[in-house]
Amino acid sequence: MELKIEGRHFKITEAIQQHVEEKLGRLDKYFDGIHRLHVILDVQDARRHSVELVCSVARRSTLVAKGEAEDLYAAIDKAEKKLLAGLKKYKAKLHPVMRGQKRDEALSAIGVVETPGEAAAGEDEEQQQQQ
Repeated sequence: MELKIEGRHFKITEAIQQHVEEKLGRLDKYFDGIHRLHVILDVQDARRHSVELVCSVARRSTLVAKGEAEDLYAAIDKAEKKLLAGLKKYKAKLHPVMRGQKRDEALSAIGVVETPGEAAAGEDEEQQQQQ
């Protein structure tokens, strides 16, 4: 994962950079399709800090998460939680759950055929249900 950290209206300290790398380094554990992560840290005034995370993931999708707080570290944490939720949602969309007739149609479309053992087992279950 390529990580780019940008500070607007202030200079990024070593402690802030370490905190960002530590927090966002954990995202690979949840989803390994992250290509790039652009972190924009902004100080709007003395009491308002904002963080924007722009994440480029597999299949040319981009996820954006924003966090605002009075403390920069809290804003980073909020944005990280939002991005994590977005990654989990994106990952769930990549692997849809198919049941019933849709599953059978999808399997037949890609050429998967039941083996004779599976077909016989299915017939036995149908006979037991009818009785």
